[in-house]
Amino acid sequence: MDTHEAFAILADTDRQHIVTELLETDGRSTVGILADQLAARRQNHVDELERERAEVELVHNHLPRLADHGVLAYDRASGEVVLTDASGLEPYLTDPTRKRTIPLDS
Repeated sequence: MDTHEAFAILADTDRQHIVTELLETDGRSTVGILADQLAARRQNHVDELERERAEVELVHNHLPRLADHGVLAYDRASGEVVLTDASGLEPYLTDPTRKRTIPLDS
């Protein structure tokens, strides 16, 4: 995957969150869990209307787009989402500030 394609995929923060979440959960999740997480991230709690909106965006926008680029596969019937190849995106998802250790006062 070239840099332009990676940036186009990751231009949306929801897609960044989806890929990061899959990387952190052994590459498996469900549409329902991802919708809950996206809704909670937007509202700091899971609001049913926001959750439905997140699920619609996942199923009709984000998941098909990521699947078209070979990043993940998902089954609409079961709702299962499986990461297939995020190697082209991982370098752009690394946040060096998250890896720093903050010294604690003794």
